Amino acid sequence: MAHTDDMDTPSLDIENAQRLAEYLTLLAGAANQDAPAVTLDTLDGYMTALLVGPQPTAPLQAMDALFGDNWPAAFEEQDLTDAFMDALHLRWNEIGDSLDPQPLLDAPEQMHLTPLISEFDDETKERLIAEGALSADLLARLPAPGAMWAQGFLQAVEDLDTWELPEGDADEDLTLMLQAIQAVTLAEGSSARAEYIEQAYEEPEGIDQNALIDDMLFTAQDMRLFWMQQAVLKGAHAQGADDDSEGQTTH
Repeated sequence: MAHTDDMDTPSLDIENAQRLAEYLTLLAGAANQDAPAVTLDTLDGYMTALLVGPQPTAPLQAMDALFGDNWPAAFEEQDLTDAFMDALHLRWNEIGDSLDPQPLLDAPEQMHLTPLISEFDDETKERLIAEGALSADLLARLPAPGAMWAQGFLQAVEDLDTWELPEGDADEDLTLMLQAIQAVTLAEGSSARAEYIEQAYEEPEGIDQNALIDDMLFTAQDMRLFWMQQAVLKGAHAQGADDDSEGQTTH
């Protein structure tokens, strides 16, 4: 599952990502306190799965699934709906461009995705605690880097009914790819994580969270091509069935 990245990574609009994070913070402030927290990482993973999958839809599907149907109300109150939608669609288009099939085929060893994955270094943690934005206890309980992105991706897969495949080789391939995504969510030191690494890697020593994230992202790119291939095979199968039907027609 090893890949190399010897080409330039596609550009990312950092300022737009920051704006999007601020809008999500506003949504979190307006949400029910008992509602599960939805981060920028979660949204980014969810939207990536929508664009990777067999039937890409629209970013609003991610918003409805993660925040409920009434999420626009928080923006309407402050006249921020258009600004938020602009930021959301810009990020959606960035992900879509990074999953353009031709570059994926031309340079399969290149990292094309530019995921929004939060990682707090010690300095950032100290600043957030000092500002009162996060408590030390909450910071200690934050998931590992990449886990929230993976959770968003997997939630999209679970929410959709278009990822089902008949049993066979393709179904097994999809299962293995989804396991590579899920591996990023496994707690460090857990038996499940150790077992996965032992089975998935020829040289399991030294496989850390960064290596799992790297393979998760390359797997997401591979999934884009996988679903395109399935669409071609499905079309060819349907055409063959039509031809057989015509051949059996009597006059």
